[in-house]
Amino acid sequence: MHSGWCDGCYSVLVNAPVVHRSGVLVSHEYAGAMRELIVAMKYASARWVVPMLADVWVERHAHVCDVDAVTWVPTTRARMRNRGYDQSELIARRISRRMGLPCVALLRRIDDRAQTGRSASERREGAQFIARRSRYGRVLVIDDVVTTGATLHHSLDALRASGTRMVTSAAIAATPAPEGRR
Repeated sequence: MHSGWCDGCYSVLVNAPVVHRSGVLVSHEYAGAMRELIVAMKYASARWVVPMLADVWVERHAHVCDVDAVTWVPTTRARMRNRGYDQSELIARRISRRMGLPCVALLRRIDDRAQTGRSASERREGAQFIARRSRYGRVLVIDDVVTTGATLHHSLDALRASGTRMVTSAAIAATPAPEGRR
């Protein structure tokens, strides 16, 4: 058993095709069973999914991460109030434990509107962040799902502006990219 999964199911997830998304370490495409798991985690309080998703990400990507600490892209205050937790924080904390690294809250949202349902151009304009200065020079920033990459891009800009030398971006899943944009 791996994080509550039988060996067969865990093997299917770990051995699924790697998703390539411009500079983001992504475990899976946001489709099928993976989409159902993430939707359950985000909208049906299925926190039990977190260790499974995080452990699969670690199996697939930790060996290529040369980082000092882990942080996450924070959800909006409204989503936090509704859910009672920030799913990206839970994922980041699990990944950091598995990698033996500190997990630190470095990012804060300035624009607190949700990205869900927004167009690509609206996403590029939204989700602004500021970052705390950190003693860690190389940081892994985790998001649950990458769509256009705008949210991660804004978080990376904030971390770099705060003095972080190197930022590695990661997500559990990526929405299927339109043809020609992979």
